[in-house]
This record gives sequence, C-alpha cells and structure tokens, in this order.
Amino acid sequence: MKRTAIDRLIQWNQDSDVKPALLTGSKGVGKTFLAYDFAKSFFKHIMYLNFEHDPHVSELFLQNDPFIVSDNLLKYFHMDEEAKDSDFIQDRILILDEISCCPNAFRMLSTLQYAGEFTKIIAITSQPVHKDELNLYNHIPIYPMQFNEFLVAIASDWYIETILTHFESNKKIPDIVHKELLALFNLYIQIGGMPGVINEYLNFNNLNNIPEQHSLLMGTYRHYQSLNNPDGNALKMNQVLNSLPIQLTKSNKKFQYKLIRKGTTHAMYKDAIQCLSDQNYVIPSYKIATEELQNISDLIEGDRLNTTEIASFKLYLSDVGMLHSQLYSKVSSFNKEINKALLENYIAATLKSNGYPIIFWESDSMAKIDFILLKDNNLIPIEIFCDNNTRSKSVSVLKQKIDSPYSVKISSNNFDYKNNIKYVPYYAAFCL
Repeated sequence: MKRTAIDRLIQWNQDSDVKPALLTGSKGVGKTFLAYDFAKSFFKHIMYLNFEHDPHVSELFLQNDPFIVSDNLLKYFHMDEEAKDSDFIQDRILILDEISCCPNAFRMLSTLQYAGEFTKIIAITSQPVHKDELNLYNHIPIYPMQFNEFLVAIASDWYIETILTHFESNKKIPDIVHKELLALFNLYIQIGGMPGVINEYLNFNNLNNIPEQHSLLMGTYRHYQSLNNPDGNALKMNQVLNSLPIQLTKSNKKFQYKLIRKGTTHAMYKDAIQCLSDQNYVIPSYKIATEELQNISDLIEGDRLNTTEIASFKLYLSDVGMLHSQLYSKVSSFNKEINKALLENYIAATLKSNGYPIIFWESDSMAKIDFILLKDNNLIPIEIFCDNNTRSKSVSVLKQKIDSPYSVKISSNNFDYKNNIKYVPYYAAFCL
C-alpha cells in the first residue's frame, strides 16, 4: 500500500544534513510497514529492532557512549569488520520500533547517528513526543490512510489525477465518474483508513469482517492505554472513547461530560482527553470565538489549542471507519444526524492529516460553521451537507464578522464555483 508519507522519507534520504527520522502515530496506522517498505526500496541491509516485542534488546543501549552502542549493534546483527566500510554503511539502515519503550535509545538517537556507523536511522513510536523534542528529528506524523491513498490501495488510483484536476479547475467531473467516486467514497466510510482493515477487505473482497477488525483494533487501543497510563487515567480515557458514538449523534455535537456519567466535569476529564489527543486516538475540534479568529495564529504558535486551554470542543475518532462500525453496532438504521457525524469525522481526519488546526465557529444566533480552514493566511469557512441540498445562511453571518475570500461547501454535488463558494464533493476533501 503506497503511502504519500513515503515521499517525505525519500526527501529525507536525499538530504545531506540529515537528522534521524521519527515516525509517530497511533497503533495500526502503518508506521512499521511504511518504514520497512521504504527501507526495502533503498537499502540492501535493514537492521530492525522492536523494543516492545523484544524488551531484551534494550540491553544493547545500556551504555551512554554511542560508539560502544554502535559496536553492540554490529555484533548483535553479526556484522563483520567490512561493516565499517563507508560504502557498506551507506547501504544499511537502522529501524528502531516503539523506541519510547527504551528511553536510553531515544536519548542517544541523534548522537548514535552522528557517531557514523548508522548514517540513516528511523525511529518509530506510538507514544506522544514533546513538541520541543521534535526539532531534533525529521518528524513525520502518520495518520490513517486518506481517500486518495485508499484509491491507490484498491487499484483505482487513476481517479486521483482526475479529482485533483477538477478540484483546481472547479469544472464538473462527468456524471458517470462522479457517481462511481461517490460509491467508492461510501465504501471508504465503512472501511476507513487503517491499513490492516483495508487489507482485510482486499483479501476477502467484502465487508463482512470489517466491524470485527475495527473492534479488535479498538481493543488494542484500550489494552495499550492500560499499559501506558495510570489506572484512573486509563479508565477515563476508555470512558471517553465509549461515549463518542453518543456524543457525535446528537444535533449539538459539542462534547458533553454528562454523557459519560452524571456529575463529571471538565476538570476531571481534560487530562484524559488531552492524552487521547496526544496519542492520536481522537481529534478535538475547538470552538473559537469570533474575536479569536483574527488571532488564530497566536493560539497555534502558543500551543493553546488543547483541552486545558479551551473547554468547548467536539471530539472525533481518528478513523471514520471505526466510528462507522461502532455506530452500526448500536443503531438499526442511519439517520441524518448519524450521517452528519460520519461526514464531520471524515473531514476532521482529513484536515488533521493535511496538517491543519481543527476549529469550528458558532454564533449566538445559532449560525454554525463546521470547520474553519486556515490556509495561505486566510480563513476559509467549510460547511458539510448530508446530500445535495447546500442552502445555508451561516457563512453570510460569519462574513459579517471576518474577511474571507471564499467558502467551501462539501456535499454529494459535483464540482462548481459561484458566488465565492467552492463546491467540493465528499471524495475530493483530500485536495483541501
């Protein structure tokens, strides 16, 4: 499965002043597969360690001297003297999986690479890394596969160039192709972007096992939380995850603590929610007041988009397919609110993968904008519709308060552009 993130690894491999690469992301998003797929394409010798599955390899990093650790690693992988030859060094790569399980290895990652025996090192972690520490690495966050990556996986990648072209031109795609893409989008909503789940679909060519695969993955999340968090915090994190289907199927999708249990408060759960966000299990979308919109860059640069700073937010699952399976197990039929929840979750995950801050806006008069896109120093309102009816007055209300060059309406309609509104079909959201 070709991932778009591999282009960043290729660029990293070509850079002369190269830092260790650090792949971050939740369990199941394909970090290890991506690293190995890249390594097989560009290196003859792959030296791979997994600190979670084989804790004993941490003993190789007991010394603080990177030269001693390098010698330990060469002996472990049965490398002889020719391993020190410069040509040989260029042909090998060291991959350290779940490096957070070995703090000593994480601390010496940069010095180990500059010691010379390993000119290319990829580290992988499912644990959050402090923002200040990320500057030490070529950080590449990995998220569930977007719709365009899904098209590649199911051998329908020829659609991608067509989508990109029409997104830029705002010209309608031929109706037959538009309907084909809407059908594929509906398939993606059910499967989601987790590589293992997509592979299950490809192996059996049906959706029968997909809910079970999602359930197993959610079980992995819960188990991983219990291992890496204090019991009380792990319990709260699981309670938050369990409440999401109910939270998102309300007409007012803002997170409500009372839906976890009676008497809970923001202070009790904000740290657990932030932990889920930091580990990429959930995606918060923060409510921004009108007066804050013009200063949104300050909020981002000040790292203030988090649950400790902003108490009003929506909360989405990192993968829309997992939400679909959870909702499918709880209701007999999908209504408009459920479909809106899935579409919002899909857009939130897409914007997150594209590196945008996730924010929304509401006025006192109940005008609502599902997402505000910060792009090229402009604020772009995004509205999502469950069908082809895209009538709304919310953008007009917002534009009385801020300047915006255009707005985006995402629906089942074909591409178009009129009255400073860009109409985008569901399947083209990855182009934003």
